[in-house]
Amino acid sequence: MKRILAIDSSTQACSVALSVDGQLLEHFEIVGQSHIQRLLPMMNALMAEAGVSARQLDGLVCGVGPGSFVG
Repeated sequence: MKRILAIDSSTQACSVALSVDGQLLEHFEIVGQSHIQRLLPMMNALMAEAGVSARQLDGLVCGVGPGSFVG
C-alpha cells in the first residue's frame, strides 16, 4: 500500500493531498498569507480522515515556489 502526502503553499492557496493506493483525498483553502497557521492542521485533518499516521507515509511531495509564502 502506497501513501503519499503532497503539500503546496507557494501561492495564496494552501493545498494538501493524500494518495492512498491511488485513491485521492484533498483539502484546498485560499488563506492569503496564513499558510503557516493552516498547513499543519490541514495535513492532520486529511491524514485523520484517511486513517493514516505520519509514520505510515511512504513519501512526501511539496511545491517549492515561486512565492513568498511557506513554499
